[in-house]
Amino acid sequence: MVSIEEKFMVNILYRSESKILNGIDISTVNFENLIKLASSHLMLPALYFNINKKNCSSLFPDDFIEYIKNIFTINKARNEILLAEAKELSELLFENNIKHIFLKGTALLLSNLFEDIGERMIGDIDFIIQYKDEEKIKKILEKNNYCALYNVAIYSIFRPKHLPRMVNKNKTISIEPHLELLSPKYRGIFNSEKLISAFKDKAKTIRIPSEPFLFDHCIYALQLEDKAFNYSNYSHRSIYDIYKLNCKKSLTIKNIKKDIFIKHFFLTIAKFKIFDITMTTTLLSSYSDKLFRFLTISFFKFFIIIEQYIIKCSIIIQLFFNIELRRLALNKISVHYHHKTLLNYIYRWLKV
Repeated sequence: MVSIEEKFMVNILYRSESKILNGIDISTVNFENLIKLASSHLMLPALYFNINKKNCSSLFPDDFIEYIKNIFTINKARNEILLAEAKELSELLFENNIKHIFLKGTALLLSNLFEDIGERMIGDIDFIIQYKDEEKIKKILEKNNYCALYNVAIYSIFRPKHLPRMVNKNKTISIEPHLELLSPKYRGIFNSEKLISAFKDKAKTIRIPSEPFLFDHCIYALQLEDKAFNYSNYSHRSIYDIYKLNCKKSLTIKNIKKDIFIKHFFLTIAKFKIFDITMTTTLLSSYSDKLFRFLTISFFKFFIIIEQYIIKCSIIIQLFFNIELRRLALNKISVHYHHKTLLNYIYRWLKV
């Protein structure tokens, strides 16, 4: 069931000025709930931009407009800093011959996709590098006053999606250097090999993926990493990104009906009637989709269980060969030995 506040927000974001009140009785809108909804989807700046653009601020209380205007102003100022710091980071990496491509929100902002840079809320500066530059970039970033917010797990079996998030006391925005696009269990669906040709480009300019790639990455990240495929969730920030990317132009999958993840994305949000995409389904295709979804979710859950057991075995093996790891573990146990058995305590401590 779509709330009146969500219908109103969708109208403001995606409809023309004349259709903002279609199906809406403004007297029934709870503006506090609208704030909470837009905030939970990271859409307050985009909401203000569209209200201002479509000249409909008279529909809202003055304090509502003032509040979201402040959020928009702060976000725009932060994004200006983000763009400046992304360009500085790019120059630093080029100076050290590290090829890189910006991803996600940073890439969307750099592609001039939005009419105003204040529309999109962004957390970190995400970018991807090649495997061969992993150790090199660690040294360069450390030399330039970047430090990791947490340590990489010593026992990791698979190559991590990204290096630890890093901050610089002289910068505002944290950075996240990626080695892959998605977590290990999802890489068979969407992996960094799709960017190999872009890495071959020798031009030292700020690089971002193509719009079709950004389209795919946005949907797969939401459907897989954010578990939208499992629970039929959706994110208005992702919907807005896809809307700005012009889905019909960016939809390069051979047939939308054959890509279960993209199909699921559009079916989940069909109730909002944002995109003019016909999603006809037969009884057979509906059954096969449900079966595929069940098998896919079951596989991912099974993968997680297997991975946990592999990690436990790996920890035990590493304890025999990694002197430093053994020393740290035994030091911990010497203080808390009475709480856990030896191997169980080591595992639980390392997992944290």
